[in-house]
Amino acid sequence: MLVFLLSVFSLNGQYSHLITTGQEKTTAEAIQGEANVLQSFEEEVYLEDTINPDEYIVGPGDEFAFNMLSSDGIVTLPLKVSPTGEVLIPAVGVIAVDKITLNDAFERIRSRCKEKYGNAKINMTLVNIRKFKVQAIGTIKRPGFVVVSPINRVSDVFSKVEGGGLSTTDNIEDVSSKDVSSRNIILWRNEKRIHVDLVKFNMFGMNEFNPQVQQGDIIEFHLKRDVINIFGGVELHGTYEYVKGETLHELIQLAGGYTNNADSNKIEITRFINDLERKKILLQEYGEIKTFGLEPDDHILVRYKKDFRRQDLVHILGEINYPGMYSIDLGKTTIGDVIKRAGGYTTKADSLKIIIQNRKISAIFDIEFERITLIPFENRSDDEKSYMKARLRSKKGELESNSEIYTQKIKSYVLNANDIIKIPEYFEFVEILGAVVNPGRYPFIKSMNVYNYVEMAGGLSETATRKKYIIKTSTGLRLPLSRKVIIENGDIIFVSEKLEYNKWTRTQEIMTTLGQMAAIIMVIQNAIGN
Repeated sequence: MLVFLLSVFSLNGQYSHLITTGQEKTTAEAIQGEANVLQSFEEEVYLEDTINPDEYIVGPGDEFAFNMLSSDGIVTLPLKVSPTGEVLIPAVGVIAVDKITLNDAFERIRSRCKEKYGNAKINMTLVNIRKFKVQAIGTIKRPGFVVVSPINRVSDVFSKVEGGGLSTTDNIEDVSSKDVSSRNIILWRNEKRIHVDLVKFNMFGMNEFNPQVQQGDIIEFHLKRDVINIFGGVELHGTYEYVKGETLHELIQLAGGYTNNADSNKIEITRFINDLERKKILLQEYGEIKTFGLEPDDHILVRYKKDFRRQDLVHILGEINYPGMYSIDLGKTTIGDVIKRAGGYTTKADSLKIIIQNRKISAIFDIEFERITLIPFENRSDDEKSYMKARLRSKKGELESNSEIYTQKIKSYVLNANDIIKIPEYFEFVEILGAVVNPGRYPFIKSMNVYNYVEMAGGLSETATRKKYIIKTSTGLRLPLSRKVIIENGDIIFVSEKLEYNKWTRTQEIMTTLGQMAAIIMVIQNAIGN
């Protein structure tokens, strides 16, 4: 009989090399041939899990590796399910395997083979998964047929047709994929309606909300229509798409569940009675929350305790022994307390300086500053100009000290939550800028006055003017040069210098000014003569 099989297979070169007898080839060679068959069917696929032969439904395009061992020899060949849902085994016949499970298909093939070869041992496995088309319909950009396989889910189809938008509009490209519902997808299978909710699937990983596709499926998509808002004591508050029949408890779970500070016994729902009127519903028992049905446009507020285990923290950094975030008691903890708890200053700290910042305070809107910025500069009063100058020199929410006395005073101040305490590094220097021979940075020496520093910088240059100032690092004030002003660490000594002018430009300016003056004199004389 196997000789007959060989003659049949020889009609098709694809199979002729797969048929052996004990006289023509050794068993080892036959096994190698079987391995080659399996290798020829290798295709890269991505599976969620091992395919369950009791659940996998066979269809046209699926490929099996078939091996039959009997006393007459070994037969190894590929079996591919035909478009009519059948496999053909020469000398055995056509076997229908469409729309049955993989295990049932294998059993049916074994039974038919054993009718011919009662003592044969038959092995089979699935080596290639078929591709087929399912239909995607509805308000999507790319409705039509989508190529999938039995291991794909509805979410895979959704990803291929995402982009959203009404397929009947001219502006289809302008519609965002966010407009396509991912919670109210309908899967039609043999006239049976299956609800698909990809949001629940992504949140909980429940496969029933995202089933695998089957040949003949129709997947119907819609645009998002009704929504529900949930805020307060839930982890993922915001707007959710409405799903008919969903309960409040299910939505809360979808929103990540309650926060630790939520008051789960006090939930308020605002619901429309008609187009304009609303009513408030207060739920205070777990049983009510568990079964309470939702309606479109419900606004849900889960109350939460704002002061629940709330820490008030400050951040201390810079030249401090143990920088970091420290908890404080509002209205009690001072800056000095935190410096002490942080281990005090390092050896490189500038203990005369301290900077306090608070980003939340700095973010508070400065109404006066914004009002003045809307006024043209030439129309601003002196007070308004002074306010602008003061605001630019002093940042909102910030306090800075550069003197020993003021720094000690600041340490007694009570802290606010989110304050940032900075202890700067100590540097000894004085800057000398402008019309001096050697401008730059010089060491700070307590015994020296301003003129000593100017002399240290090589004295005044030829371009120096009489305008000389000291800019105080502690306040930013500009003071006239004087022996009475005590130079402090970080101060700036500035000597103004003469500006260089183009002589021809200066001559033109003078001539223009003289001409204007002459014209004014003539106007006055004419007025007097008349």
